[in-house]
Amino acid sequence: MVYPASRFQATQANALQLSHSPRNTPVQENPHMILQLPSWRSVRRAAGEFSASAWELAFRFGQSTTIHGVNRLFSRRAGKYERCVWFLTVMLALLGAIYVSHLLSERFTEGRLETVVDSTRWPVYHIPFPVVSICPENQLNWQRLAEAKQTFLKPNESPENERLFEIIVSDYDNVQFAAFQSFANLENTPVDSLDYVNFTEVIGLMTWRCEEILSQCLWNHFAMNCCDIFSLRRSKYGFCWSFNSLETVEGREKQKVDSLWPWHTGTAGPGSGLMARVYLRPEKHYPNSTNEKGINLMITEPNVWHRDAMIVPENSNTMIEVEPVVYYYDNNTRGLGSKLRECIFDDERNAKDFRTLHGYVYMIENCQSECHQQHLIKYCNCTLDLLFPPGIYTACKAKDLLCLAKNNERFVYSRRKEEELYVRNYHEGMVCECFRNCYSLNYMADARPSFLSPEVHRNRSYIDLDVHFRFETMMVYRTSLIFGWVDLMVAFGGIAGLFLGCSLISTMELAYFLLVDLPTFILQKYRNKKSKMRQERSTDKARLQNFEIKNNIKKLKQFNIKSQLIQPQSYESLFYNNNKDDSRKLPHITDWQSPL
Repeated sequence: MVYPASRFQATQANALQLSHSPRNTPVQENPHMILQLPSWRSVRRAAGEFSASAWELAFRFGQSTTIHGVNRLFSRRAGKYERCVWFLTVMLALLGAIYVSHLLSERFTEGRLETVVDSTRWPVYHIPFPVVSICPENQLNWQRLAEAKQTFLKPNESPENERLFEIIVSDYDNVQFAAFQSFANLENTPVDSLDYVNFTEVIGLMTWRCEEILSQCLWNHFAMNCCDIFSLRRSKYGFCWSFNSLETVEGREKQKVDSLWPWHTGTAGPGSGLMARVYLRPEKHYPNSTNEKGINLMITEPNVWHRDAMIVPENSNTMIEVEPVVYYYDNNTRGLGSKLRECIFDDERNAKDFRTLHGYVYMIENCQSECHQQHLIKYCNCTLDLLFPPGIYTACKAKDLLCLAKNNERFVYSRRKEEELYVRNYHEGMVCECFRNCYSLNYMADARPSFLSPEVHRNRSYIDLDVHFRFETMMVYRTSLIFGWVDLMVAFGGIAGLFLGCSLISTMELAYFLLVDLPTFILQKYRNKKSKMRQERSTDKARLQNFEIKNNIKKLKQFNIKSQLIQPQSYESLFYNNNKDDSRKLPHITDWQSPL
């Protein structure tokens, strides 16, 4: 039986429409970003891994440390209750160590000092003999006044200015710091006309010369030329003749050729030091002078500019007994600072409280002299260079002398700023913040004058001096920290041993664990985790590939089944659609191929 072609074509169209239906064709969907939170199971698993790693690290540290209690706390065989007991014990010991360490650190920070006797019989030959400065009360030889006028006044100077010149020179005759009231008589006088005169040079010309006032010098029972061992220097008492001094050019030059200068002596008692006769020569003093005759005697250590002098009267045989005492701060006190220890080392030139005269080492006397000089600058804008070493400040002229007299009361009194808390001050005074030098050599001198009878001095005015040490040994005092950094370190070590049973080696073990073992452990864990993730990724990739292969096989089977369903109906399109041989004919559908 042969069916018409129209029936076949309709059935073919329906078959094709069924095979290519949108319901059977897979449609590719657009991917979407989905934020997926970790599950509780994964969180617990990560926490368990971290806990296991931490315990493993603790066990390693417990096996290697020597800190008492920690090895038992992190022992693998320790039970829960045993770990709790050791944990409480270790924490209590640690808190006790921290508390005591805090107390010790406060004690160290306070910087308490103690002064002890370092030596009671230190020989005096270790220190230089004191500087002996002789400053006459009447400083000028009035017989050289005419020479001074001829040298320093202008030619054909008026008699009024010559008289004014004499008045100013007479005021300089017994000048000293904070004794400027003698310049008050210059008020309402034309002192500006003598501003060109350098009165420091005038006083230098008229001052006493060595051979005029010094004779019969002996050093340690050995006769000496006075002018070889004395040199002229400035001081706050005017010009003075000094023995064993380094403040003068002659003294510094002598030190270059004599390695033992300033001289030392190892003996004590009368005649063992310096002996000299000082002539006062009152007949050459200022005619209208009314002051007492005598000398100002300064006993100082080398490199000290000024110290309050003792007055030695005329016509006396005066013994000056010197008892030296050394005070010094050891190097452990350097960390406290000058404010806390109240002294300054000479090499602390960058310290806030460091102040000294220009070109001088730090001494409390030099600091005070510099402070006094700055107050002169503050009130009168100049300094009386006769009383201070040459420096950078402007020297006072004749017109400035009256300013010194008006402010003399300010220069008389000197105090520290802290003194206001305890002392009522009735005068303005000078505020000088000066600390002691941390190495201080003090010469405590006692004067014992015995007056000479007229039969002995025979109308001559002189003073016999005998300056010597009282004893051949001296006291040395040392100031040090009660609790220094060495004591602090030892105390910390004792605390660590008492509370924790550890030492410096235990600290090194802990440092090694934190710096080496811990980073190594973390790095190893990271590498292991990275390797595991890499393996998991490769396994997932293989599974995905297998799944894709199986899926493709399944799709291929489905496609083959569909192809078998449409093959009879699309026979013409599959085999003869593009065939150019028109002679071939389509086969007829027989009865066994027809549908039921």
